[in-house]
Amino acid sequence: MALFSYTGVDGRGQELRGTIEAESEREVVRILRDRSVFVLKVREGGGLKPDGGLRSRLGDLAGCLLPHRYAPVGAGDLVVFFRQTALMLRAGYTLVTALDASNEMVPKLRLRRAIGRMSDEIRKGASFSAMLAEEKKIFSPMISNLVASGEKSGNLDEILDRLADSLERGREIRRQMVAAMFYPVFVLLVSLGVVIFLVLGVIPRFATFLTGRNASLPASTQLLMDVSGWARDYGGPVGIVLGVGLFGIFVAYTTRPGKRAVDRAILALPLVGGAVLYGAMAQAGWCLAMLLRSGVTALESIRITSGVIGNLAVGDCFREAAEGLLQGRSLSKTFEQPHIPLMMRHMAAVGESSGQLDTVMHGAGEYYQKELAARVKLISVSIEPMLILMVGGVVGFVYFAFFQAVMSVSKGGM
Repeated sequence: MALFSYTGVDGRGQELRGTIEAESEREVVRILRDRSVFVLKVREGGGLKPDGGLRSRLGDLAGCLLPHRYAPVGAGDLVVFFRQTALMLRAGYTLVTALDASNEMVPKLRLRRAIGRMSDEIRKGASFSAMLAEEKKIFSPMISNLVASGEKSGNLDEILDRLADSLERGREIRRQMVAAMFYPVFVLLVSLGVVIFLVLGVIPRFATFLTGRNASLPASTQLLMDVSGWARDYGGPVGIVLGVGLFGIFVAYTTRPGKRAVDRAILALPLVGGAVLYGAMAQAGWCLAMLLRSGVTALESIRITSGVIGNLAVGDCFREAAEGLLQGRSLSKTFEQPHIPLMMRHMAAVGESSGQLDTVMHGAGEYYQKELAARVKLISVSIEPMLILMVGGVVGFVYFAFFQAVMSVSKGGM
């Protein structure tokens, strides 16, 4: 058996330090959990001081050099943070103690600093929701509003679990969208690379060979030579123009009007636009259901949802719906917006008439999640054969033109 030193928190929120004999770190954690101690750190060896020896300091230095510590805070980091905090609150820890314990386990430096600032201010009497609202670069307004409702109702742990579930659903939607686009984009880029290699690398050498033979070229081969010559003469300027155009679109996307225009164009794309819209509706349905169940008013729920949706064109529709609701119109009427599907309007009408709008919106989120999965499969099934036909057609035409040229040279040399 070996000697281990540990740092933990007891049921009253007091920090504990000590040593214990065990066969492994896992056994140390099990023993301490049986004693109702929440383990923060376990190190092998009982001679380590609280500030750490050389080995500990070297380990801390190595941890500071890890690149991911300085990466931006993502949804996955917030999911872990909310679940850990909710678990400790249910175990009886105070909010400050739970935040301090979570701070020990958070790997991202930005999130750790934010948690530290929030913990310090809460000790001075500030509310958790107010501190979350202050950390705008990490926590969205939806999070601060939900936490505020949890503080009022006394079920903060349940609210944090709902937030974690909502963030996980958002991550799943993004993963499905990336999966839908990755394969077609990858095949398209490879196809362009093959075509560029043939036009700029292979065909010019073949043209030199045929020119030296003074052979009359078939129409297909001559077409390839003309395309290759045009690409060599004008490919550079065309590439520069395309690069500047793409850079301009990227710059425009960083502005609100530009993002709105690009998002509207994305919604107009065949197949892809439908998938983006279904993803937005799934996210909107889940967000509305979570906010309504947490006690947030319908008006404020729609306003918060408009800021959560990634596509700005769809978000603007929900923002307009909130304004209509403020004017006294029914929710189903305010949902009569260009980028809100008819199904969503009917679901809103059912929810209003039954008084179970949160349940109906959650059902709408589930429905559009399934529709998104089906649309992703449709994109993969539809685009894959089209790309294969396109690449196969280009490569087949090149080989056909080469074959005709070779046959022409052979007949001329006989």
